[in-house]
Order: sequence, then C-alpha cells, then structure tokens
Amino acid sequence: MRNNRKPLRRVCTWSIAMLGLAAMPGLAQAENVKAAIAFTPTAAVAPVFDAHTEGFFAKAGLDTSLLMQDNSVGVVAAVQAGNAQIGSAAAGVFFGAIEHGLDYVALGCQTTFGPGTDVLGVIVRKGVNIKSAADLVGKRVAVPGINGGTDVTFQEWLHENGVDRSKVTDVEVKYPQQADILRGNTVDAVVTSEPYLTRIVNAGLGTVLTHLNDIKLSVPDSFYFATRDWANAHPQAVAAFVKGLKEGVDFAHSNPDKSNQDAAAALNQQVSVVSAAGKQNFCSEDVASYVQQLNSVMLGLNLAQDPIDPTTVVWKQP
Repeated sequence: MRNNRKPLRRVCTWSIAMLGLAAMPGLAQAENVKAAIAFTPTAAVAPVFDAHTEGFFAKAGLDTSLLMQDNSVGVVAAVQAGNAQIGSAAAGVFFGAIEHGLDYVALGCQTTFGPGTDVLGVIVRKGVNIKSAADLVGKRVAVPGINGGTDVTFQEWLHENGVDRSKVTDVEVKYPQQADILRGNTVDAVVTSEPYLTRIVNAGLGTVLTHLNDIKLSVPDSFYFATRDWANAHPQAVAAFVKGLKEGVDFAHSNPDKSNQDAAAALNQQVSVVSAAGKQNFCSEDVASYVQQLNSVMLGLNLAQDPIDPTTVVWKQP
C-alpha cells in the first residue's frame, strides 16, 4: 500500500537491480533463427499468438516459441538472461529499464489505452459514493501493477481531471484477486480490465465510474523489445518479427474468431474468456510515435525526469 508515488527511476530500482547486467549469449545467424518470445498473459498479445500459430513468423524465417511470464519484470529478466530473445513488457517497465541503462531496442508497440477503447475501467465498490475523479481523493484504489499500462492510464485520467494522485491511496492487487478485495470492503474502487471488468460488474460488486477512454492522450500499453546486441546480430530475424507482427495484427482484425482461438490456446484459457476481453487498440508500425507518446505521459506525470530518445531506442538495421 502506498499513498505517495515517486519518480520512476526510484520506483523501479528494486526490480531492475534484481535483473543484473548479465551478457546476452550470442546466437549464430541461421536461415531460421530460433527466438523465444516472453509475454504476460493478456489478450493484447494476440497478434504475436496469431503470427506464431498461423505461421507468419516461420514464413519469414523466424522459428518462434512462446514463454509466458507472471509480470513484465519477469519478461525483462528472461530477455536479459537470454532465456527469451524478444519480450513484451509494460511501457513503464520498458521505460524504466532503458532509464537504468539496459540497452534495449523497441521492435514494436503492442496496444494503446485511452481514446477508442473500452477494455479498461474504474469500478466503484457497491455502497461507496464516488461519482467523479475528485471523489477519489482520500480513497483506497486497487491497481493491478504500479506503473503498468493500466495504472499509468489511470494516473493520466486523474491528472487530466485535476486530481493530485498523491491524495489517492494505491493498493497493488493483481486482476484475479480484485473481486475478492471488493467483497472484503478493503478498497473503495479497483482499476481493472476485461474480462475481469464485466465479471465484477455482473457479480454486483460495483459499478463502472469510467472506462478511462475520455482522456486526451493515448497511453501505450506495452512494447516488444530485444537487446541491442541480439537485434544487431540478427537483423533478418528482427525484420521477420516485425513483418510477422504486422501480419498478426492484420489477421486479428480480419479473423477475430480464429484470433481468439489462437490466443486462448496460448493463454490456456477458454475462448469465451478471451472473447470477453473486448476489442484491442493494436498499434501501427510507427514505433517512434508511440515512444514519443510514452515520453509525453511519463514526463507529464512526473514518473520520469528525462525522455528516452526514439532515434536511439527504436531499432534500425545497422
């Protein structure tokens, strides 16, 4: 529990320190480069699941495997240790890793939150009188992960509504436990995403205050990344990933039912659960623009002191 946030460089120190600066072992360039892709269990990774399952990566010369992690810190650790060659980490965690000197390059943006999507929501506990952002002052709110994409979007919503976020007490509670913490009257509200949002509302535990889509800025949720050394040593593999990811996005848009099946298989979930996650705002190929959006959000919220340079962070073939 905390009721006062600190700049990201201090918030993330404990998590980045645990990763170490282990060297990435080199991989010999081959016609079909093998690459494990580390990810957190969310339907937003659907284009990667599609590219892996439907053969888009393989067709481009990339032999992929999928490595599920509990959280984005685990994803970064897997990439840094060489257990995965590509990862998908929450934007705030990716920003913190760069800020702390880990030499990563962005290969793509996953999704954005805010305008145009309703997969997130702030749910007010039944019986609590909260009708606006201002009413959250002095209240206890559960967020799924400090400085994750969902939490940063919530912070941006508070900021744009003139609420000092230090006056709202954070409690970090993972998605699956949020219903229970509402039942126990431990918090006044939760910040969550689909399909948990619909489940909580249908269970009569609370009502939606906002879907966090009435903010001005789009908030990048996660970035696909690799170490610079691996990317520079395997430019054809990186190009194959980027190409396959685009085909995966196109497939998710044009074949939503089959895409949900691919995601359900990768996540070990029922298709109905994945379908309930709602329509995702998948990113385009303009990765630099999303890095700039992330800079605007992070600096505007005082979660970072300096921007990260998209001309350096976004991978370019050497």
